[in-house]
Amino acid sequence: MSGQADKRHWYQNTTLHRSLEWLVLLMVLMAALWAGTRTEEAPQLILLTTLTIITINFSLPPEQGSVGLVPLVSVSSLLIVGLETAVFLLGASIVLAELARPLWQPLWEYVDVKRPSWKQRLMADIIYLLTLVIAGKIYLEMGGQAPLVNDGIDNLDWSLLIILAVLYGIIYFLLSALMWRLMRKALKAFLGENAISVITVGMLVLPFALLGSLTYMRNGLPFFVIYMMGVTVFAVVIWLSWQRRFILQRQLAQFSALNRTGTSLRETLELEVVLERTQALVSELVPVDQFSISLIDIEGNWNTPEKPDDFTCWVAENGRLLDTDYRNIHYASRHNLTPPDPHPNAWLGIPLTAVDRVIGVMVLQRHPPHQPFSYWHRQVLFAIAGQASAAIENARLYSETLRLYNLTDKALAQRIKQLQALVNSMQEGVLMIDTMGAIVLINPPAAQLLNQDSAAMLTQPLHPPMAAPLGFSESELQSLLIALQNNQFPSEQQVEFKTAQNRFMLRVETAVTAAAGQTIGWLMLFRDITEERELAERRTDLTRMIVHDLRNPLTTLSSTISLLKGQLVPANVNPSDTITDLLQTADMGVADMLDMVDSLMDINRMEAGQDVVDAEAMHLPPLAEQVVMQLQPLAQERGIHLHFAPPPAALPAIWGDREVLRRVLINLLDNALKFTPAGGSVNGHFRPDLPAAPHYEPGIICIIEDTGPGIPPEAREFVFDRFTRTNQEGAPIRGTGLGLTFCKMAIEAHNGRIWVEDNPQGGTQFLFSLPGSPIFDVT
Repeated sequence: MSGQADKRHWYQNTTLHRSLEWLVLLMVLMAALWAGTRTEEAPQLILLTTLTIITINFSLPPEQGSVGLVPLVSVSSLLIVGLETAVFLLGASIVLAELARPLWQPLWEYVDVKRPSWKQRLMADIIYLLTLVIAGKIYLEMGGQAPLVNDGIDNLDWSLLIILAVLYGIIYFLLSALMWRLMRKALKAFLGENAISVITVGMLVLPFALLGSLTYMRNGLPFFVIYMMGVTVFAVVIWLSWQRRFILQRQLAQFSALNRTGTSLRETLELEVVLERTQALVSELVPVDQFSISLIDIEGNWNTPEKPDDFTCWVAENGRLLDTDYRNIHYASRHNLTPPDPHPNAWLGIPLTAVDRVIGVMVLQRHPPHQPFSYWHRQVLFAIAGQASAAIENARLYSETLRLYNLTDKALAQRIKQLQALVNSMQEGVLMIDTMGAIVLINPPAAQLLNQDSAAMLTQPLHPPMAAPLGFSESELQSLLIALQNNQFPSEQQVEFKTAQNRFMLRVETAVTAAAGQTIGWLMLFRDITEERELAERRTDLTRMIVHDLRNPLTTLSSTISLLKGQLVPANVNPSDTITDLLQTADMGVADMLDMVDSLMDINRMEAGQDVVDAEAMHLPPLAEQVVMQLQPLAQERGIHLHFAPPPAALPAIWGDREVLRRVLINLLDNALKFTPAGGSVNGHFRPDLPAAPHYEPGIICIIEDTGPGIPPEAREFVFDRFTRTNQEGAPIRGTGLGLTFCKMAIEAHNGRIWVEDNPQGGTQFLFSLPGSPIFDVT
């Protein structure tokens, strides 16, 4: 193993290798010069040999048909020194050109084409020799003159020279086509790409070869040297023109491939596909033996099973390109870097960056006979690395987004599953549709209304034939669906309806909004209120029965007390103050009970939709003074100051029922006295209600305020419900919880409104508004 390493080290010692090549070449040239000086024709032989070596090395590669000026120099040698010497010179020149090949190596550094192998070079040399031998033999057999002499120049047979040119071109073309097939390439490609240039070179060499021969014969060696210099310059020009044309063609192809692949990389967000397409692009543009992309995660860890080699780590750490080859790779040990094993002929690492951070390294390796990477290679690979970096980062972001989405989707699915289980356990029916009318949530009780399975109805549209079981008419449901599609959402509402099974249902509807405030659907809740309705009806019937049964004995008792008070006066009985007070108290108590019974009867009638208000134009302040005088004894007994402020001078009249409003005032003031502690006060006052309600004169607002404990905000919406009694301090209170219910229904029957507010001095304010006299249309 160490012996192989030493051998490889010797081969990669560029200075020693090149020095030996030049030493061998110098020795061969000196031997050739020494041999040439042994004859009189030494100058022309050396010139022809040198020119042959130059034209061989400046010939185009086999992929281009090995086109060059070797045929021109070969035919010139034939006409100047004869066939045998020309063949010997060509053979010697081929050997010397092979030895001098390192001199022309830098010319290949700028063209990205595979270097001709020794087999390809050998086949091209054989073509040169065979073409010269075969064409020269036939030319001599037909009586052609070679070498040319001064005496015979004027008598040249030009037809034989034309035959020589045609023969040389045909043989050169056929042998070139044979070599193309031996390289396992299609003959059609040769005919389409190189046939014209091969035939042109093969057949047009004779005029220039004859020109060189005549120049030498007539003008001597100096002019022949000038001729040879021209041929040399022409050979170099051909080579440079081909090189520039090849580079331009390759660059255009690479730019096209870069643009095509850049578009291809942007079309996918899958990391594996991005890496595969990047490798395909590199393989298309830059021949490599090994290609790899090592990625680094956001925490700086390699996404590979094993840590990459030292060169790759160096590129990642420094964020710089690293280009090394067999000429300098042995210097890696000086930087504490271990080269890959086996050593490549060329190693190139390019950092992949995103937002000033290295996300990976693209590594390319070449092994013999491939040469090091050129400047153009590095530029192309930099462009590829830039596109690949963006595509890899996008793919990573997409993968991370997809991962988070899957986690979110999984969590959301779990939440939906839990929500569905919760909804399914509810006794109420739940139905939710999106803005397009599709069912997104439904539980078994709601599906039972439609006589369908809840699972089968998910994502199905809610269409008009389903209207009746849900308490809609078809037109109402159709209007709702159209409104949802147009982002027009109705207000919340509650609707009672009767099903085909004679069950009473309450449908509660509301819009469903997302966290951002965007409405995403419409929710309907269905509750069976059949039992509640039956209980309410039974309670109403019982209340009516109790009220009816109570009124008769109370009326009898009130009449009896009135008769008793009337009998004392005619009998000239002088009752004591105690008896009078007792009769007065009993009379007031019976009146209160009758008011309570009348309130219950009025509540039942108003709930049934009957009109209990016999309205007329009236002023409310005098009625309020009577009520205050009636309740003043109770207030004095409790130590409470009861007072109603004088009304404003311009207080308008109202349109109301005196008896109903009297009971309203009694209930509100009595309620205030209940909750006001001793030493407190209950005050009332009036103010105009502006602006006036439609179709009415301006009305008034009555405010009754106490200094009691107040009503909690959360209880205010229930304070007017039946049998509701609220005491913030928890002390026992008298009453049935029907007084405020009656007040609310009575005020609303007058087209007014009643509500509760906090008293700024502490306690509670009850406020109600009553409209003024109606405006009658006399037209």
